Amino acid sequence: MSTASAIAKNLLRLRSQRELTLTGLSERSGIAKSTLSLLESGGGNPTVETLWAIANALDIPFGDLISEPLGDHGDLFGHDANVRFIERSTGDPLVEVYLLELLPGCRKDSAPHPAGVKERITVLSGALWVGDIDRPQMLRAGDSHAFEAHVPHVYAAAEHGGRALVVIEYPRIDDSACACTLHLQWPEANAAWAGVRSAVERAMLEVSNGLGARILRLRGGRPQERDDLAKLHRLLRELVGDVWRWPVLALVESDSRGACVSVVPVPLADSAFAAHDLAPSAWAETALVQTSTRLARLAESPFVELDARELAEIRADLDSPGWTLRSLATEVLLQRGDISALRHSRPATATGSRPTAGEGPFSSRVDVEQYDAYELLHPAYARQVVAAAQDIASFASPSAARQAIDVGTGPGLPLLMLHELHPNYRFLAVEPDDEACAYLQLNAQGSAGIEPHHGGFLELAHPPGQTPLITSFGSSHHFNTAFMLQKAAHLLEPHGVLVVAGEFLPEFSSAEERKLALVRHHGAYLLASMAWVGEPPESDGEPDFEVYRDLRRSIAMATVLATQGKSAAAVHLCRDLHRRLRACRMTQRHAHDIGAFVRFYMLELQAMVAGFDYEVERKTHARRLVGLAALAGLELRRHRRVFATVGSDAWGGGTHVLTFTKPRASW
Repeated sequence: MSTASAIAKNLLRLRSQRELTLTGLSERSGIAKSTLSLLESGGGNPTVETLWAIANALDIPFGDLISEPLGDHGDLFGHDANVRFIERSTGDPLVEVYLLELLPGCRKDSAPHPAGVKERITVLSGALWVGDIDRPQMLRAGDSHAFEAHVPHVYAAAEHGGRALVVIEYPRIDDSACACTLHLQWPEANAAWAGVRSAVERAMLEVSNGLGARILRLRGGRPQERDDLAKLHRLLRELVGDVWRWPVLALVESDSRGACVSVVPVPLADSAFAAHDLAPSAWAETALVQTSTRLARLAESPFVELDARELAEIRADLDSPGWTLRSLATEVLLQRGDISALRHSRPATATGSRPTAGEGPFSSRVDVEQYDAYELLHPAYARQVVAAAQDIASFASPSAARQAIDVGTGPGLPLLMLHELHPNYRFLAVEPDDEACAYLQLNAQGSAGIEPHHGGFLELAHPPGQTPLITSFGSSHHFNTAFMLQKAAHLLEPHGVLVVAGEFLPEFSSAEERKLALVRHHGAYLLASMAWVGEPPESDGEPDFEVYRDLRRSIAMATVLATQGKSAAAVHLCRDLHRRLRACRMTQRHAHDIGAFVRFYMLELQAMVAGFDYEVERKTHARRLVGLAALAGLELRRHRRVFATVGSDAWGGGTHVLTFTKPRASW
């Protein structure tokens, strides 16, 4: 196989594994989409610089891109430089070796590699200038120079050219040195378990009081038998007890290094639903609104005990003909251990045939069929709709119940719930993605107040200054958020209302902080749901159970690493988990209740990984959205965080509902 063919095959495979579109890879690498397409077809004559840019954008070692599948040598030839792949290590850290040959006078400038990458150059013949582009070192035959490669660097040949070995060392992925990991000796005698119990209880108390996360690893023996792990499970059950509830999730798992106990926090509650809301009583006192608000309050306080009568009333809400009460009641009951409640929240399309549709931006990274079937299991999914409905009743003119616009509706379940709470509005549901719009049309059948519109919001031809209400549920980050706010301000009438509900990250100011925020934010939703599900039953060979255990172990560890600021290790762990789950091809219907949660978790993981790539998922933080709205001339009237993921401040990560009005122009 030629090097060009190997590059073509590797590039297509690696890009597909990452689920990056050509557009997304072009944005990350700065290489034209047409050039990437040509390379994937086996054409073109890429430079080393081009291939390094692609490798950096894919977060892969350079050798993954140029080597043939069986590890054969890959050669890159240019008019003045040759690069030959020699070998790579199989351990951690990963090390690659290349032979570099530069003709006389040749100079190659290299863009920075990812943080932690190191290079060592040993000149075999001739002379080369190498290293930091501002402070290169002159090396002659036999000389070596090592440098950190996360800065611009150079390889330049003197008048006679030169040959050199280039050794590239990638950063370690090992998480065993995490500062919040406590290493314990595996107890050899029953009496020694008292010490393990004390350490676990201390970890649970520390995390309860805000430490962040803890891992306890047991050294020695590397127990793999069920009886050994069962002792840890029994210990945890004794600590958890039956009376009080810890605000933590403690997991017993086993991996290649032995048994461990992960302790991570359960997201805290924000009091988003006050006893006396601003909404007018004529709306707030209707039976549906009262029941919805009561259930939303219960859902934000999962430790509140319910007696048998209250539980029976909530179970009766599962049989409601509408989406709102069913979804809220499902969350309340799931929080209290009734996993079977999820069977009442299935969308109409969950057992139907998949609509025939094309591909769009959203469906390029998210499985829309699974999204339509399982996204209702997302914590606070219905609560955000209740909060939005309250704000609409509070700030929109009572006489303005006419044509409204919903932006990026997707399959449309939040809008269906909102329309139940505000049936007087007629919504134009704007959705650009082909497949998502197909599901929207299917779900909206029979709803006279919802008109699907297949197209983009920014391209929507609508009279300016005449729309009383615009809503957005989880869509503001799927396209240019600043443009979306400006378009909304353009369409709203004076005193018109914009409600933006959805997920927002904790504040960040760098790409590194954003990656950490993504892991902790999405991990919090996953861990909160896993706390509802608890331990899976023992079942050898049940795929969904094994995937669930893998998810629990990996997400808990990734959360710990992200809490400690180890973004590279946390992201690597989540990407690997995503690849494993994709290989499972969980597209069929679930056979067990836990299987439904596993499919929801896959959706959340898809969103996290797409967020790493900044493709489709381009979440900002809530304060930033308010600032962008102010630039567009919109005034914040109310802000609530209906679910907290990261941070104790109301502006931290989580599900937020932000309501704006367009002031009457005074100029």
